[in-house]
Order: sequence, then structure tokens, then C-alpha cells
Amino acid sequence: MASQSLVNTAYTKLRERIVGGNLMPGTLLSENELAEELQMSRTPVRNAITHLESEGFVVALKNRGVLVKEVTGKEMLDMYEAILALVVYAIDIRSERNNTIDMEQLRVYLDRQFEAEQANDYYTYINNSMLFMRTLVYSINNTAMTSQLDMYVDKITMASYINFKLTPHIKHYSANQLNKSIYDALLAGDEEQARKLAKGAFTYARSRVFDSGRF
Repeated sequence: MASQSLVNTAYTKLRERIVGGNLMPGTLLSENELAEELQMSRTPVRNAITHLESEGFVVALKNRGVLVKEVTGKEMLDMYEAILALVVYAIDIRSERNNTIDMEQLRVYLDRQFEAEQANDYYTYINNSMLFMRTLVYSINNTAMTSQLDMYVDKITMASYINFKLTPHIKHYSANQLNKSIYDALLAGDEEQARKLAKGAFTYARSRVFDSGRF
């Protein structure tokens, strides 16, 4: 039986490479080569791949290897719409339940987004944009909803970062202005405007996905 620590090591390293765009969709991986590179036997590598396959990051092809899967434009939009629905709900019930949104933490993530844009560090930008959304959803204090969001975050990060690398002709970093507008509305106590901005974000995201040719 493979050591669980080795399985975790293989899983973490492969997942980071996939999400970070170092292993691009369409890449065919070899268990033997991965085992050699990670300096472990094939068994923990195979178990790690099984875990990644269950999450939808790869697919094992019989007698061919392991294929890194693409997140399609439709999948990306579906996940983003689900996240925005959670954000809208969090804003909707803020007053009703007297929930507290951590505005200070939102500001930290927002500042990091803008700093990342200045450094053209898209990976840091998208990570902090997702953390901004997660902070809003976390205010609901509903672990099932937060867990649902967490299921989508890495795939959206992966798809967004790869899209950034493949479409240099398109203007990126659009979530900076969106999140700043949501932050400003919440700070001013204008929940209706914050809700409207979150709802409108999906229409904008949909047009960008079409513009990038991913549909």
C-alpha cells in the first residue's frame, strides 16, 4: 500500500502544476515519467491521479497515459454563475440575519488584486479575486455553501489563468473594478447596488468568454 504522505505529495504537486497552468490542457502525462520526476514509485502517483480524475482535472486513457482536461467555456460560466449566486445571497440576507462581512479583509484582497495588476501577475490577481468572493460567501456562516464555492475556485483559477496566457490581445483584470465597486457599495451601505453589480457580472463574463472564442 502506498504511503499516504507520498500520495499527498504527488497529488499536491500535480494539482499545483495543473491549476497554475504549468501543465496545460491537452498535455499527456506518463505515470512512469511522473514517478521518476517525483522520485517515488508508480503506486502513489497512480493514487494521486485517481484523486485528480475524481475532481475532473485529468482523465486516464487506457494504454496512452493521463490527459490534462480542459475547463470548457460552458463549465467555467456555470461555476462562475454559481459563485455569483452565492455572493448575491450573502448580500441579500446581510441585514436580515445581521451578518457581518469582514470589510477589512475584503480591502486586503482588493489591494492585492490591484498590486498584482500593476505587476502583471495574473495568477496572484485571480487568486485574490476568488478570496474576495469567498469572504462574502463566508459571511453567511454556512459551511455547505462555502464548501460548494471551494469546489469551483481552483478550476476557475486554472481556466482564467490559461485564458490569460492564450489571449494576450484581450484586456484582462476586469474583476478589479467589479470587486472595488461591490466593496464601495457595501461600505456605503448600498446593498441594492452591490447586489446589482454581482448579478451583472455574469453577463459581462459571458461576453468575455465568447470574445475569447471558448464557445
